[in-house]
Amino acid sequence: MSEQVQDVTAQKTQRTGLNLLDFFCQGWRPHVVILLVLLACALPGFVALQPLDRDESRFVQATTQMFETGDFVRISFQDEPRNKKPIGIHWLQAATAGPLNGPETRTIQAFRIPSLLGAGLAAWCVFQIGALLYSRRVGLLAGLAIACGLLLSTEAGIAKTDAALAGFTALAYLGLAKLRASPSDKARDWAPWALWIGLGMAALIKGPIGPLLVILSGLMLLAWERDFAWVRRALHWPSMLLAAAIVLPWYIAIWQATNGQFFFDAVGQDLAPKLAGQSENKSVPAGAHLLLSPVIFWPGSILIPLALWTAWRERKDPRVRFLLAWLVPGWLMFEAAPAKLAHYTLPVHGAVLLLGAIGLLSAGWQKAWLRWTSVVILGFGSLIMTALPLVLAQDIAAGAQSKAMQASAAIGLVGIVALVLVIRQSRWAAGALIGSAIVASLAIKGLFVPSIPQLDLSKRVSAALVQEGLHPRLSPGRPGPLIGAGYQEPSLIFLTRSDSALSSVTAAVAAAKPGVGLVVNADPKFEAPLIDALAQKGLSVAWRGSPLAGLNYSKGDEVTLKIGEVVAAPKRTQASGPQR
Repeated sequence: MSEQVQDVTAQKTQRTGLNLLDFFCQGWRPHVVILLVLLACALPGFVALQPLDRDESRFVQATTQMFETGDFVRISFQDEPRNKKPIGIHWLQAATAGPLNGPETRTIQAFRIPSLLGAGLAAWCVFQIGALLYSRRVGLLAGLAIACGLLLSTEAGIAKTDAALAGFTALAYLGLAKLRASPSDKARDWAPWALWIGLGMAALIKGPIGPLLVILSGLMLLAWERDFAWVRRALHWPSMLLAAAIVLPWYIAIWQATNGQFFFDAVGQDLAPKLAGQSENKSVPAGAHLLLSPVIFWPGSILIPLALWTAWRERKDPRVRFLLAWLVPGWLMFEAAPAKLAHYTLPVHGAVLLLGAIGLLSAGWQKAWLRWTSVVILGFGSLIMTALPLVLAQDIAAGAQSKAMQASAAIGLVGIVALVLVIRQSRWAAGALIGSAIVASLAIKGLFVPSIPQLDLSKRVSAALVQEGLHPRLSPGRPGPLIGAGYQEPSLIFLTRSDSALSSVTAAVAAAKPGVGLVVNADPKFEAPLIDALAQKGLSVAWRGSPLAGLNYSKGDEVTLKIGEVVAAPKRTQASGPQR
């Protein structure tokens, strides 16, 4: 009798939760709710985090130099051509940073706006695909899951290519889904435009990756279903010409500007080493992305077992086939590549979460083994997230541990509450999961990491240069460039000046002159050679302020930096002989 009462209570709770879900599914509400959840999870890092990612600093510095040189075709980091990724993200960053004076003020948030918009586009497209194939319920659950997911909400606050690529790739899949779902010519209203604009922008942002994913999906569908009707509908010449107009002008221009060198470098020095396992990212065995999935999807990782169950149970459903064609080829491609970074699989996350949402709203959640498997996956991800601040603080100077404990306690508390509500099948379980993602984002990206001065070394150096009147860009009348040795982080170059000479002692001495600021690693292997070389040029250093200790986060090494001003060495006076 008690079991029957529990079943009736669970059914009532589920119906109440579905009624609440239906309320948010109406009209414009899904788009607003998804956007608000994404902003709540992304803005703490977007606003508060310093440029910790080396690639982010390289991207924004290259965009800044485009404004300085007026060359919006070639991509350079200082004097070195950056022939790795196409121009798309730099143009998007220029479109947002330019009106906000980002290039002049070096305000990192102005360069991050395209990533935030790309993440929003990805979440909205996942919702639309779910609504198109199934229902608004499915779309909203999947859209919310990817919006609050750890990976997308983090990439939304980093000025790189990945969030924008995910957004435009999802747009292409939305167009493809509409073309397959609509046999009539009405699909030509917007579906081909979405497909080809998404493909064109993806190709302009990260080269072949986005189009290759969609092509592999299309080939899998054709091999599986032998239906070519949607292909004929996709061959819509006006939208194809627009995609060509998006991609070809810059590709032609960069070929002419570099005599084809951009393409040789992009393939030979960036893409090929990653495929061969010879890149700066060490070769990682297949399966690493799967092992990371409970964390990078968190808290949406609760949907992973449901997604696998749905994929097998409904594999003959054309709608599930589409989602599998979106997921399987891309995931296998990323697992097969020797170089693996957590964000690589982001363009296919929408398919996983849509499959999971389908399973959640069907009979999947009523199966005890499947429900408890989902709870275990969620609990494992929550445990990792709770421990993350403590792990980050492990090798950082004293004082970080207490802040880490506070962050971990907050994440652990909301994680436990969410787990309890999920286990009890409460109607508030989804809200608790979203709340746990927001608390984790605020605790880690908004409060904990920004509060650690050891990680903010470049910003502290820039502030110290301003305080001492030595900043090559912000101190009035101060000649440039900034010179130094032993610390050449792209973030410091971005915060100071594009011509900063920090790469070596030789480069620093060549640019040295009286009045310029100097930043040097206090390690004798850097400081002593620089001082000696300056002395041979008739220069010396007047030290200013106190040394700044921190962490070179890219290498994981502790570093102490000294700031000074280059001055003319005092002339040596020859000692006079005895008077007669």
